[in-house]
Amino acid sequence: MERRRFGRTGLEVSVLTLGTMRLLHGWDAPHDHLPEESLSSTFEIVSAALDSGINLIETARGYGKSERLLGAVLPRTGRRREECLLMTKAPPAPTAREMRLWIDDSLVRLGVSRLDLFALHGLNREEHLRALRGKGGVLSALRQAQDEGVIGPIGFSGHAELSLLLRILAGNDFDFVNLHYYRFRRSNHPAVALAQALDMGVLIISPNDKGGRLYEPSTPLQALTAPLHPAQFNERWLLSHTGVHTLSIGLSAAEQLPLHLERLGEKPVWGAREQAIAARLTAVESGSALNSCGQECSACLPCPQGINIPEMLRMDHLIHCFDMSLFARYRYGMMRPGDHWVPGARLDSCDDCNECLPRCPRGLPIPGLLREARTRMET
Repeated sequence: MERRRFGRTGLEVSVLTLGTMRLLHGWDAPHDHLPEESLSSTFEIVSAALDSGINLIETARGYGKSERLLGAVLPRTGRRREECLLMTKAPPAPTAREMRLWIDDSLVRLGVSRLDLFALHGLNREEHLRALRGKGGVLSALRQAQDEGVIGPIGFSGHAELSLLLRILAGNDFDFVNLHYYRFRRSNHPAVALAQALDMGVLIISPNDKGGRLYEPSTPLQALTAPLHPAQFNERWLLSHTGVHTLSIGLSAAEQLPLHLERLGEKPVWGAREQAIAARLTAVESGSALNSCGQECSACLPCPQGINIPEMLRMDHLIHCFDMSLFARYRYGMMRPGDHWVPGARLDSCDDCNECLPRCPRGLPIPGLLREARTRMET
């Protein structure tokens, strides 16, 4: 499998990373109980990934049993520790002391003495940014652990709005970043470009789940991306960006891996076939009045009721163009008012205040469009 230099970390990482958020029964309580079925499935997934040439495994403190399952399974694979890079993540802790305790806890769960990469998980709010620097800040704990050789390069996983992402990146405190960026959600392109300019490693989060539930595509979308599967097209589109180094694919069964491997070695990664598919997708999208919503434009914000208007209209656009209703309902169902992972109030909270109307550069009848979107998102 192709490997790419992971920015200034200097590490050579496979273009696919094994994500471990969806391991079998990985979220079932209690998290310290590891059923044999979960251990067996995790062993098959990890073994298949390593056999395929994947050399980076990413997990997180917040992924249920994931760290514990990996800690139990990795020795069973018979691989030397240096054959595999491990990344874990933890949220920005309230204090440097607590941050160090969380690092040490992850080391114990994973059964290792050193983490090759460590990321702050969900650096999404202003208060997270304020807690980073200064005496007793989170970064001081990470730098200390790094000086002691406990962790390698430091990064962050960003789910924030673009303006905050760009400010965090511009601070140049991190060696790599984990980002949402996909063919069907391109709004974070400026963040990818800035990370590349800073020579940061770029890992794309969940390209086939958050990127559109592409592992269960609609019939119209499959027809448009043929002869490639939509997931394969999205992965090739991402890997055509020189600033993108690796894509995290979350597996719940080893049988899901071949889909991602089948076309991976075909060169060029972005040739006439891929360009023709891209042209077909663009032609369909160009007929939608919502084409720029949530991609290039978010001028309608802020909404007094907390509705993430651009994201709502982007998802409705995907329904209109590609029948991606399963994804739209799934993503809408994850939204919570004030949440910093997937923010957004329910669509029934729109009170027709019409504050968004004069802001829209295309003059879209936004309240009416939101009512129509609600009928598709909530049925």
